[in-house]
Amino acid sequence: MAMPFVGKLRVRLVVLTLLALLPLGVIALGQAVRSADLNRERIEQSLMDATSIAAVDQSAKINQAIGAGQGLATVVSSMDIDACRTAMAQLLENNPSYAFAGFIRIDGLLECSSSGDFVMDFSNFPSWSVAVERADTFVEVNTDGAVSGKSVMIVNVPVQKAGELMGFVSLSMPQTIVTDAASSLDDNGLALVAVATSGNAFSMTEESIDAEQLLPQGMSFEDLNDRKGSIFYANDFSGDRRAFSVTETVADSFFIVGSWPRSVVFGNDQWKQSLTPVLFAFLMWVASMSVASFGLDRLVLRHLADLRSAMRQFALGERNSDGLTLNNAPNEFKDAERAFNRMALLITEAEAARLTDLHDKEVLLREVHHRVKNNLQMIASIMNLQARAARTDDVRDVLASLQRRVRGLAMLHRSLYTQPETSQVDARDLVSTVISDTSAILPDQELKIETDLHSALLYPDQAVPLSMWVTEALTNAVKYVGRTSDGTAKISVNMHHDGAGEVALEIVNTLGTPLVASGNTIESTGLGAKLMLAFCRQLDGQVETEETDEQYVHVLRFRVQGFDPEAADGVSDDSGTPPNVAA
Repeated sequence: MAMPFVGKLRVRLVVLTLLALLPLGVIALGQAVRSADLNRERIEQSLMDATSIAAVDQSAKINQAIGAGQGLATVVSSMDIDACRTAMAQLLENNPSYAFAGFIRIDGLLECSSSGDFVMDFSNFPSWSVAVERADTFVEVNTDGAVSGKSVMIVNVPVQKAGELMGFVSLSMPQTIVTDAASSLDDNGLALVAVATSGNAFSMTEESIDAEQLLPQGMSFEDLNDRKGSIFYANDFSGDRRAFSVTETVADSFFIVGSWPRSVVFGNDQWKQSLTPVLFAFLMWVASMSVASFGLDRLVLRHLADLRSAMRQFALGERNSDGLTLNNAPNEFKDAERAFNRMALLITEAEAARLTDLHDKEVLLREVHHRVKNNLQMIASIMNLQARAARTDDVRDVLASLQRRVRGLAMLHRSLYTQPETSQVDARDLVSTVISDTSAILPDQELKIETDLHSALLYPDQAVPLSMWVTEALTNAVKYVGRTSDGTAKISVNMHHDGAGEVALEIVNTLGTPLVASGNTIESTGLGAKLMLAFCRQLDGQVETEETDEQYVHVLRFRVQGFDPEAADGVSDDSGTPPNVAA
């Protein structure tokens, strides 16, 4: 289905401008995507840096604890229980950051510790068998310290003598020490979690938080260990989407997992920064469209509207304007203005000349009809004078009949030059005039001609035979009219359009006691009937008659025709018979 608005100039300008600025929009969108990627990479790098800083700080503390443990490991195997306990107590006194220090023998028994005579058996702990099997320094996290009952980070250093494993020096640091050290790194939801080989973990940024809730779902220690040095996105155990980074502190035994909420990486304001280039391109397009639309309206559309209005007014016939004037129009529209004004001037002058010619022709045509009417009336007057001078009634009757026919033609030409339309005549007026002229020969003053006439415009080639036919038919009606048994005597003339698109002219006269004396010889030669038949043929019509005891009906039916020059060229033949009249 056609859409009219697509063809509008303004719509096409919008489409072309959009296509012209499309590369800029694509570039802006690419820049926005690139800006978003760079911003994300920057934030991810910040997360990695924060995790690395925390790992460096924790590595220092753990390495310090490993150094202290190694110092004790060199002497603890040769000490008795009391000396060992004293050494452990002095270590905690000199280093408040440690929560516990002790020596666990290879059989898992703890007798030497900073807690004095405290004794505990670790042989049943699952992690102990793993530690003995590894026989190497390792770090673990215990959220419920066996001795202190608190969340601690434990550094275990092996004690060997003559190449044989004797046990482990174990140093514990409380979670608060680590949390306080990492508190300065807590920014925009940063969470640091210390994870040991055993799978235990605690939060380095806030002690009250359950560390396991901040770790990625479905990842074991080995999975996290494989992701060291990278950034990845996953859901934590509470279902929140977070960005994670993993940094190793002590190989294969302990690492730190840092994470930020995804909203920080893809922050609330980041989309605004990313959309700035796109918004800039859109604003450029809006500005371009505004300028182009304003320019189009001022330079083109308003002038087209003025030109269209002038053309419409000129087409509607308005010729009184001073011409088209386009204010501040470009040269191209000035050329169109001059061409339109020149065209309007030429057409106006041609119309004025044509109207003058038509007026002259109309005056001449009216004058011709007027002179023909005068000449026919002059002939009728001469016939009237001749009839008065005639010595016999037969001659007077013939001259009177001819006079009526000549007056019928004269009345037709009078109608043509007295009516506004000189090329057509209204059959109603023509028949009314013939009736008025015929009323002068009515045999009885009480006899009236009743009429019911409808309008029908005819060209002269039909108006002439119709006028003559009516003259002959009315003459016959006057000749044969009579009084009916109830004393009625009348003539009716009706003309109307029937349903078949034809004009029906009906003349009805009553029959009975004749109103015209039987000795009257008017139209006794039969010429009237021949003339009526000839005039009917000229009209290309049909005649219908009906006679009863009390009336005689004569109906002429014909169809209104256009102007036919050949039919209008009617002249008498050598025999004196009118055109198309049968001999």
